[in-house]
Amino acid sequence: MGNDNEKLVCLVVDDEQPAQWVLTSYISESEGLELAACAFDAEEAIGILKEKQIDLLFLDINLPGLSGMEMLDTLEFQPMVIFTTAYAAYAADSFEYNVVDYLVKPVTRQHFDRAVNRARDRARLHEVFHKPDEPGISGKVELNLGGSTEVVETKDILYLQSYGNYVKVFMEGRMILATTTTHQLLDQLPVRLFLRIHKSYIVNRAYVKAFSNNSVVLGNERLPIGISYRQSVLGALEKP
Repeated sequence: MGNDNEKLVCLVVDDEQPAQWVLTSYISESEGLELAACAFDAEEAIGILKEKQIDLLFLDINLPGLSGMEMLDTLEFQPMVIFTTAYAAYAADSFEYNVVDYLVKPVTRQHFDRAVNRARDRARLHEVFHKPDEPGISGKVELNLGGSTEVVETKDILYLQSYGNYVKVFMEGRMILATTTTHQLLDQLPVRLFLRIHKSYIVNRAYVKAFSNNSVVLGNERLPIGISYRQSVLGALEKP
């Protein structure tokens, strides 16, 4: 990530000032994001990318001169990208660029937060394979059950499933319903062992028996891989 505070450094590229205002407002209200700059066209954005280390690019597709997609074709190094556009028809083509997400204007806060969470997951996955192991990580996690807590061994967790304001924690022969979110719980788990494969599922890599482009198999369970997670998940599972 771009700074010592572990924030994602962002660049907003949009030729419409109101659209920039919406995104910059959301970014300023997000604890894990930092706005580096805004640009009105691809040429200006390319100049900023040469001067600054950008982690996350909010990129409009319809820009004057080079389009957003054409701009990405010119980059030697592509940061994480969230496309923003008024046209839903570009969605299928956009994922050829390994984008994190695709937001249709007007961008709602809910959809913005969803996209940013996916970007954080991808950034975290990148760090897993580019940072040394942290010996201080605990092999146990404390689960809040509402009126009580239970400590479980992380190695015994098969997978997690988001369930509204709760998380289903699946282990051999039983399930615990914890009062937390998958993001909060993921932060407490060993990064080399647990992998988010879908907005609703996090798996323990040690229990993955097989996988395809669309799913992973753990024991008798087949869990889906989300389309926006596919490339990063397959890359992680193919590593030893």
